[in-house]
Amino acid sequence: MNCPNCGSALGKKSKCDKCGIDVSAIQKAIRISNSCYNLGLEKAKVRDLSGAVFVLQKSLKFNKENTNARNLLGLVYYEMGEIVAALSEWVISKHYKPNDNDCDYYINSIQSNQTRLESANQTIKKYNAALQSAKQGNDDLAIIQLKKVTSMNPHFLRAHHLLALLYMKNSEKEKALKCLTKIRKIDITNTTTLRYLDELKVGQQVQESSDRRVENNVTKTSNVSNIAPISNYREEKPNIWVFLNLIIGIIIGVGLLYFLVVPNVKKQAASDSNAKIVDLNSQIAVNNREVTSLQSDNEKLQETIDSMQKQMDDLNKESEKFDEALYDKLFNAIKAYIENENEDEVVQTLLDLDMSKIDRKAAVDVYDLMKQKTFNGAATSIYEQGHTLFSKRKYEEAIDVLKQVVEINEDKVVDALYFIGRSYQMLSDNDNAVKYYNQVVEDYPDSARVAQAKSRLSEIQ
Repeated sequence: MNCPNCGSALGKKSKCDKCGIDVSAIQKAIRISNSCYNLGLEKAKVRDLSGAVFVLQKSLKFNKENTNARNLLGLVYYEMGEIVAALSEWVISKHYKPNDNDCDYYINSIQSNQTRLESANQTIKKYNAALQSAKQGNDDLAIIQLKKVTSMNPHFLRAHHLLALLYMKNSEKEKALKCLTKIRKIDITNTTTLRYLDELKVGQQVQESSDRRVENNVTKTSNVSNIAPISNYREEKPNIWVFLNLIIGIIIGVGLLYFLVVPNVKKQAASDSNAKIVDLNSQIAVNNREVTSLQSDNEKLQETIDSMQKQMDDLNKESEKFDEALYDKLFNAIKAYIENENEDEVVQTLLDLDMSKIDRKAAVDVYDLMKQKTFNGAATSIYEQGHTLFSKRKYEEAIDVLKQVVEINEDKVVDALYFIGRSYQMLSDNDNAVKYYNQVVEDYPDSARVAQAKSRLSEIQ
């Protein structure tokens, strides 16, 4: 135990080592508390639970922090069926000694088992209900409830005491004696149990003396006369009025049912039917409005469909005049030009287009613009390709490439015409060769290739 003044641990001396206060009275109180705890432990071992409760409570009065005494008191309460009181003592013990305390095991053993905890709760509720029933004079109901309580918790002494008391009140002394004998094994010195047993023994003695007096009187009377008394028993005749009253009551009940209940039922049914009819009429009106609205929307949609169909027909007529493949080539050329792809491919695509079939001014303008931007740079490149093919003696391929240069109609067109004629000459196609040589001489008389073209014409002629 700690010093109440400074809180330091107390030794065996009568004064505190730290603050010097006299602690002899405290030490004496601790010794008395421990003695009471030991006495309570001895009484608990021999099942003197009431005596153990008394001395353990006295131990706690001297030292409220005696956790051993408080834990033992909780165990005694638990054995007597007072689970709530037991948990209260263990919780207080936990407060004074949070660590290494046996109460942790006791608390966990109850709280971990939810079934047991719920059973204890139901037991207390049923006991309180039975006590209330007994106070109101409902002994039979109280006895039934107490039987359930004692079956759920056989060690609940208060429930057994109340049940025995009700048995004694209703002159069921054998049942009361049996109940008290059972709980006396749990707590042998319980004063309530002993007092009830005393009452039963006094009543039993009075009953036995009364029974002996009755037996003596009967013996004397039998000695005076052996004549049997005349019995007053008389067989009753069947009472027909009971059945008549029953039949009359049934007829009256049926009549009341027909004249009072049935009209109300019919009236309620008619009211419900009218309400349903009104609801249906309102619903029909709403549906009619919705149908009208839908019809109007349908007409508008049909007009829109007709208009769109007309537009589609017009577009189809326009599309019949539209050469899709031709415009696809033009669009591919525009796409290649915008994405800065191979300029030769753009030129090739433009050359493949037959612009005579395209009658839209915007498309012709785009074609001319692209031709102007790409052909100037592409003519030299295409000419070099054709000249390379001619050098490699691939005359037919050279002719095809060089003709593209002629179509571009740029600076390299004279050279292209000359080498086309040379390619035809090498292929022994003199007619075409003469044709292209003459074109060089006649169309481009000031060019450097004129002399060479005339020389080649002389060779052929």
